[in-house]
Formats: sequence, structure tokens, C-alpha cells
Amino acid sequence: MNSNAVKLLRSNLLACEQRILKLQYSLDKVAALFPLTHSTASLLNDEQEESIDALILRYSQSVAMIQDHIFRGIALVEQEDISDKSNRDRALLMEKLGAINSAELFGTATLLRNKFAHHYPDETADRLERLNLVIDESDYVISTFKQIKEYLHKKQLVD
Repeated sequence: MNSNAVKLLRSNLLACEQRILKLQYSLDKVAALFPLTHSTASLLNDEQEESIDALILRYSQSVAMIQDHIFRGIALVEQEDISDKSNRDRALLMEKLGAINSAELFGTATLLRNKFAHHYPDETADRLERLNLVIDESDYVISTFKQIKEYLHKKQLVD
């Protein structure tokens, strides 16, 4: 096992854990505002909108960190070549290894992240639907991160 790959994975895991903690903080802060309707969304003040924006950012960052850094690190320490694999194939590999329960559910989380990245102002009804989805998807991302940590503990790759 490559000790540099393990060190990098541990470092990335710590960075991702910090982002996950911030995601949980944002989730707790805005939970009472949801589910949003057109009328409740129009009544949000600037601070509430900023809190929702922080939730979206932290959700997106958490999904990206898991997908781009944690999955890659696990593949390296498991000596799996993922250089030519798509993100979906990487998620399928993580499912096969037992690091995550479902590549399909993780794919749903990445789709939502991508939809936030490509938001356009005239899509208010679609955006409202995505905002309501981010609550459940954030819970999923947090639980998936915990599952990944458990997997890494079982493999004795992290303390």
C-alpha cells in the first residue's frame, strides 16, 4: 500500500469532514424554513437567503470533495485504476468496494449539485423544487460521508 496515497487520503478526509460539519451547521440553521413555497420564499430576508446560499455552497462542495478527492483516494489505496473512468463508474466502484451503499443515490446527489451550478434566474419554480430537495440530499451526503469513514476505519486506513 502506498503510504503517500494513504497520507493524501487522510488529509482529504479531514478537509472533507470540516466541510461536512459546516454543511450540518447550515442544514440545522435553515431547517425551520423548509419546505419552501412560492409565498414563503418571497418572504425570506437577506440573512435567511444568505444562509440558504451557504447551504447550497457547502452541499456542492461536500459532494465535489467526496467525488473528486475521497473516491480518488480510496481507489489509489485500493490499487484501482480510475484514470479512464467516468464519475459514475467511480461511484459504481465505490459501491462495489463497500465504501458507499448506492452509486445511484450518489449520482442523484451529484445531479442536484450540477443543477445548482447551472442555475438561471428565470427558472424560479425549478429552483424552488431543487431548494426543497437539498435538505434531504444534504442528509444523504452527510450519512454517506459517515459510511465512507466507517469503511476506511474497517480497512484500518484512518484512525
